Amino acid sequence: MKSLTDFLLRPRRWAWTLVLVLALLAGFALRLYDLTDLPLDFAPTRQLFSALKARAMYYQFLPEATAWQRDVAAKGNLGNLEPPIMETLVSQTWRVTGEYLWVARIYSSLFWVLGGLALFLLIRELTSHWPALIGLLLYLFAPFGVIASRSFQPDPLMTALFVFAIWALVRWQNTRAWKWAILLGLFGGAALLVKNVIVFMLGGAVAGVALGSLGLKRAVRDAQVWVIGGLFLLPTLVYALNGSLSGSLQGYFTLQFFPELWIDPAFYFRWEYVINYVTGFGVSLLAAMGIFLADRKQERSLLAGLWVGYLLYGLVFAYAFYTHYYYQLPLIPLVAISLSISLQLFFERFFERSPGLFPRLVLIGLLLGGVAWQAWVGRDRMLDDYRHEAAFWAEIGDQLGHNASVACLTHDYGYRLAYWGWQFCTPWYTAADIEVRYQAGLDIDYIKQFQEDTAGKQYFLVTLMGEFENQPLIKNLLYENYPVYIETDEYLIFDLGHPLQQP
Repeated sequence: MKSLTDFLLRPRRWAWTLVLVLALLAGFALRLYDLTDLPLDFAPTRQLFSALKARAMYYQFLPEATAWQRDVAAKGNLGNLEPPIMETLVSQTWRVTGEYLWVARIYSSLFWVLGGLALFLLIRELTSHWPALIGLLLYLFAPFGVIASRSFQPDPLMTALFVFAIWALVRWQNTRAWKWAILLGLFGGAALLVKNVIVFMLGGAVAGVALGSLGLKRAVRDAQVWVIGGLFLLPTLVYALNGSLSGSLQGYFTLQFFPELWIDPAFYFRWEYVINYVTGFGVSLLAAMGIFLADRKQERSLLAGLWVGYLLYGLVFAYAFYTHYYYQLPLIPLVAISLSISLQLFFERFFERSPGLFPRLVLIGLLLGGVAWQAWVGRDRMLDDYRHEAAFWAEIGDQLGHNASVACLTHDYGYRLAYWGWQFCTPWYTAADIEVRYQAGLDIDYIKQFQEDTAGKQYFLVTLMGEFENQPLIKNLLYENYPVYIETDEYLIFDLGHPLQQP
């Protein structure tokens, strides 16, 4: 009993190390729940984009692959929104394990959890062990973060590297040592290379600390600042000069940059809704207030830079910010870092007014209960079983013949059909696609576009029945001009190669 009392009242370094290791292991284990299910539980279009790229790389070196498999797999090299780091890592692992999509979940989960280690060290540098622990628990067990951080896309790795970079930034701010300047440059450069949208929050943090600690004139003349900036830019510049980044930034901004949304109140209500879903709006608001509670100039400039960077990030990618929830992943460590300032004040008052054992037992019980509840909610979001979808799309692929020329109104722009059905198709617009083009001010003749997209195609596949019913113009055009090749309760295939009459 005495040792337990000492552990709770005066925890030593080994005790905090044990708690840290247990929290990280628990966070990693939770993300392995339902590991082998298909990656359709979160952002399936983005995950399948990476899956198709990884398979294209994998089949390039697979000796037992048939010629038609290599040809179809090669079509999965869909271009580079960013360097295919995760896809390369997964495809090379498949050469040892075989083609299992859950390999990507393990990597993403591992990277996220390692980012949790950096987050704990970062918050402890700013405050103390207790706020660092709670920040880590929020990072590991926020239900949105649980499911999003194990997805097959670059964002979990980007966010983890971002956290490492902010940790190095704080250490550099406190020591001004060259070692931390170089580590900051390396971590930040790696994060930008993985996905360069983190430039807003990372740049905001560095600018805030540099201006807050040094001032503009000293920062401009500081050699370490120039080295940090050079290391930030070098990996992305090398990649760009290699020719692989062509169109990357264009890909990010196409149909995403909508400054007219900035004066639309509905945009901010949608943004608030997303924040509430990701971390809880009240928690995020309390975290942001940490800017004003920070008692040191360095802390305040860091938090202000991070939040200003987040706001710029949201304004630049206004449409994607509320339609593509994975853009919000960096918000989780941002809230954890900012909340630590308020938590530090709480714990100072708590230890002052409740020095005994019982209050700490109550506090620990509340923490464990909260973590258990959040973990259960996160697990709940992984309960849906998508394994049956593989056979469904394989059936459609067999019906089409794998080498047919197909147009489609189908799930995830045809990526499910491409991955499990081994058949690529030219996707037709959904209502959301039409809406975003309307917001962008694009004037499209949809009948002419439909005729161009179906020209020379053998089939038109429909699996999004609701979308099909909501587009009577296209529905009537198909039924009036082309025979139905296959009709089931779940999909339709029109025979474009044998029109009933000329459209």
